[in-house]
Amino acid sequence: MSTLDLLDDSFPHGTPDGYRRGCRTAACPALIPCRTIHTRYAGDFSFAKLIDAGTPLAEILERDAAARDQSRQRDKIAAREERRAAAEATQPRRPKQASKRTPTARPARPPKTAPLRIATPRPTLLRTRTHPGYQWIDKARLAAETLPVERASTFAETVDGYEAALDRHVDELAQWRSDHRDLRVQLRSAVETLKTATIAAGSGLSVGGVIERALQDATARHQAAVDELAKHDRPAPPARPRMPRPQTPRAPRVSRPRQLQPHGTNACRARGCDRPECIEAGREYHRQWMANRKEQSIPAEHHGTAYGYQLGCKDRDQCPAEISCADASLTEERRRRREAGIAPQAPRVPADPVRRHVRQLMASGMTILEIADRAQASKTGVKVLLYGRSGARKGELPGEIEAAKAQRLLALQPTASAAQLARSA
Repeated sequence: MSTLDLLDDSFPHGTPDGYRRGCRTAACPALIPCRTIHTRYAGDFSFAKLIDAGTPLAEILERDAAARDQSRQRDKIAAREERRAAAEATQPRRPKQASKRTPTARPARPPKTAPLRIATPRPTLLRTRTHPGYQWIDKARLAAETLPVERASTFAETVDGYEAALDRHVDELAQWRSDHRDLRVQLRSAVETLKTATIAAGSGLSVGGVIERALQDATARHQAAVDELAKHDRPAPPARPRMPRPQTPRAPRVSRPRQLQPHGTNACRARGCDRPECIEAGREYHRQWMANRKEQSIPAEHHGTAYGYQLGCKDRDQCPAEISCADASLTEERRRRREAGIAPQAPRVPADPVRRHVRQLMASGMTILEIADRAQASKTGVKVLLYGRSGARKGELPGEIEAAKAQRLLALQPTASAAQLARSA
């Protein structure tokens, strides 16, 4: 990409796509540079979700400003409560003055009696299901016993409806897991069939295009299995009802001047400060948070989800869920890529048969440049196939190659001049 492409009006400055297409400097004309957008897109899941949904950047910035305002308001309220509690603790209590009135006999008041409440015993159910929602239902029913009669009956009906919806969700989840296993088995079978057909197509022994048609069928079957697995989304759980809260009077608000945290703190970095000491404070806060999070155990309800993978469950064998967190994260990432318009990766085949065929072509007298030109491939790609990668992975031979490129390379035959040169030698 040239500099003139970056100056084009149609270039997507201020987006993750702009960073991928080459705008990686601080001279980006957007409100926020492309590299800053890319950094936040890679590290903030909520921001990436809004970008993928097509939310304008101005709206996202307004939401961030509103969230910061809400955080400041919460800090103000907490500080007011602390000041009020401190004032009440330091204020001395006035002693009660003795009354000078002569005591008179008062009629005895009847004692106050609380309204009778008939508790209906609920039979305990021996559940065989281990969904975390059932534990919440038990806690909610215990909490409902402390509520008034009217609110308790209403909340009990809501909990019963949630339990019925949870039963349906558990059944749907079991069916989804069974279907997901079948789809993965179909995908593995399609992969094996595609590998076999690709290797057979390179032999050149097809009669009447039978092997070519088999390769096309295997490719179509593999793509259909991949699409079907990508569309098989996990069923969403029902929304939990909100627990009723006791109605208590609010404490009076005490106003105080706004106090901002100084530079060199994570709070100053969260406000958008780009000073070096504030950036380092934010990084240190993140490092401490990650260390504390790794010391904690991941809740069972998060296993088998993409969020569990973000929390640190990245081993497929160690994950207690039937569908590991790594597979769930891979499925979610594949779905996001498809929604963003990113095409799926082309099918790949083993590279050893192709590498042997290219070496045979070179032994017959063909050059690397001639092979790359006739196969419509890059010279660098052919060199990497023969001699391995460069840089940190120098000498490492690729284990797989794109199926289309492999088919073009295997279809090459030595030219007449190369064959004559080989016979003369």
